[in-house]
Amino acid sequence: MTIKDVEKLTGLTAKSIRYYEDKGLLTVERNEENDYRSYSEAEVNRLKRIKLFRYLEFSVEEVKAMLDMDAKEVEEALEQKAESFSNLRDRCLDKQELCHCLAKDYKKDEEKLNQIISDYNQAVVNIESEELAEIEEELKYLGAPSLSVTILQTLIFLGPILWLFISISEGMIENLMFLAGTSIFGTAWITGIWIFYFVQRSRNKTRVKKKNKAHIWIFPMMILALVLGLACFIGVDTLVQGLLIPEDFLFYNYPYWAQRGMITIVILTIFFIGCLLISKISTERKKQMELDNGLISVWNKLGKGKIIVAVVWFLASYCCVTNFTVVTEDAIICHSPIRPLGISYEYSDVEKITTGVGQKDVTFFQHERKGQFYYQIELDGKTITFLTGFSTNDKIERYNEHTYLWFEEFDQKLVEIGIPKEGDATGCEHISMDQEYVDRFVRIIENK
Repeated sequence: MTIKDVEKLTGLTAKSIRYYEDKGLLTVERNEENDYRSYSEAEVNRLKRIKLFRYLEFSVEEVKAMLDMDAKEVEEALEQKAESFSNLRDRCLDKQELCHCLAKDYKKDEEKLNQIISDYNQAVVNIESEELAEIEEELKYLGAPSLSVTILQTLIFLGPILWLFISISEGMIENLMFLAGTSIFGTAWITGIWIFYFVQRSRNKTRVKKKNKAHIWIFPMMILALVLGLACFIGVDTLVQGLLIPEDFLFYNYPYWAQRGMITIVILTIFFIGCLLISKISTERKKQMELDNGLISVWNKLGKGKIIVAVVWFLASYCCVTNFTVVTEDAIICHSPIRPLGISYEYSDVEKITTGVGQKDVTFFQHERKGQFYYQIELDGKTITFLTGFSTNDKIERYNEHTYLWFEEFDQKLVEIGIPKEGDATGCEHISMDQEYVDRFVRIIENK
């Protein structure tokens, strides 16, 4: 093809084509018969790429480099250019707003106008400063969504939605209005975060891609932390049984907050240690891995405060582990952080029994929740609440065959020695357990 043909196919002028050839972006062989340049189809396609890259405001040197890059490198260069256009759009919007404000202020008298213009100039200097640009970029990065976090939020807010469908399928409609409300909120939240994710990904693909890369370790670390956390929880429970609980125990019970506290502390600790290890490995091997973890950032900036954090962590763990009540054939042993070895009481020391089923849809206290069976005893001026989450003695065969039988036997002994008892079976129909357990709870409540 002649240069005239190439002009028609590419829309470039002959002057531009020769310019790109002089700059080394294009190599054209000459016809041996007439010494004219002879263009092939491959060279026409190359010129089309050059034209498109130049339209996207890449410099000649940048285009020259891009023509020799592989597809992955070109993709990264294009994404970076898209990011620069996004920043340019923001700058244009700022300038547009400044034009509107300046147009209004220009009507003022000369003295006020000069002061306003001085203020605007100072604002422009601040806006154009590198430090502010870095802060602005950091804020935009922090505000960018990541796929891992979006999926994680989706799984969390799917909980009430699934709970609603399960309740309807099993005919439990007592909490229907509450579940419907939380499900609507969860649906709206899930829809919103996915719309936000896709909009941000289309506008700031480079930033979102970088965030996704930084958060790639969230799911593996969460799964590992969950598995190891539960293993540690079981290990702690086994250790407590071996050191603090007598062999002839019937059952023992941690307060609700202590159970959740232990699991949370262990999982967070393992997750945090795992993130630190990943960060250390990526640094030592000089891999291009970015670990975006606020916990690590805060930890690195704590300095001497790390000792305080470690002490608080130890005290919190200690309070959770040592806070439980053990029941044996003839004694109730109350363990606490102050008395980790426990104080032993006889059954006759119990001052009062209160049992029933919670009635509240929303409450911070587990025993007040709707459909939650609870059993409370007042002992030595304090109230001990037993819920349905127990650890029982596996050596007692009848307890393995009949769940919650220990509850009924314990209650029977207390009633037989004359401990005053208050019980109300109202709300038992809301208990979401097998009927045999509900019947046992009703017998316990009505046993006086």
